[in-house]
Amino acid sequence: MSSIKIYILSTDNMLRPSTTSRTFRYPPHNKDYGVEQDFYEFIRKNNIYVTDSLRSADWHYLPVYWTRWHLNHNYAKDGLDELQKAVDKCIINSKKTFTICQYDDGPVVNLGKTLLFLSSRQKKINGTDIPLLCSCHRKPFFGWRKKYLASFVGRLHTYPIRTKMVEKIYKRKDIFIYDGNKGSSFFVRKILESYIALCPRGYGGSSFRFFEAMQLGVVPYLIGDIDTRPFKKFIRWDNISLFSSSSCNLNRTLDSLSKNNLVIMGKQAEKEYQEKLDYQKWCKLVLKELEVLK
Repeated sequence: MSSIKIYILSTDNMLRPSTTSRTFRYPPHNKDYGVEQDFYEFIRKNNIYVTDSLRSADWHYLPVYWTRWHLNHNYAKDGLDELQKAVDKCIINSKKTFTICQYDDGPVVNLGKTLLFLSSRQKKINGTDIPLLCSCHRKPFFGWRKKYLASFVGRLHTYPIRTKMVEKIYKRKDIFIYDGNKGSSFFVRKILESYIALCPRGYGGSSFRFFEAMQLGVVPYLIGDIDTRPFKKFIRWDNISLFSSSSCNLNRTLDSLSKNNLVIMGKQAEKEYQEKLDYQKWCKLVLKELEVLK
């Protein structure tokens, strides 16, 4: 059990909007709930980690729902002066402060030396990687027969890495590619019919698909210019996932893999997700990261 003590900074309720006012759901099956709300709920339920004393606190937690705020303010185009003033009032010592942020562009405002835990950081943003989680899919009791070595279902034109990936593999008959959205059941079926879920980064450096594949027991393959797999000190990612910084050697990598080994990796990926990365579970690894850094 962690011995770390956290002081929760006093923040105005306006910094934690109750909903996203826009009719925005991504992925489409997702509820209006993410890691920002999840960590706040976790830390309030587990008061053994919380202290009311600034002197005894190892860290200060800045509880802001950055994603809801920015979506409610025209994708961070409006209200930034108001947001900056509000967080300036909250932060006591930025060197001891951390915050949880899912928004791809980060908090956007200046937080000084505050430690950022980021779900899908852009290349230019420094921070500590955490999972990019969404509502769990319903996994069928009877799994689908494997038909593909790998698959991808989603939008292909959100980032150049995605189109370059397709350029490398579009002639292969053992890989399924679909550009678009045919609903959650189609998405789940194609992942379960595959040994590997291709997870090229999009606008953000991570991928919901990566963690959805883990939840479904399929090996996720992150393709991106930054390795955003979280908690590398505590999770042996090479045992349960694949990563490439580009698509240059994608075919060679895919051809080198054993399907039997991929089945084993997929089962272990699901186990790691359930035990360490699902909602509420990942929060304990944040505390471990903070203990290392204190």
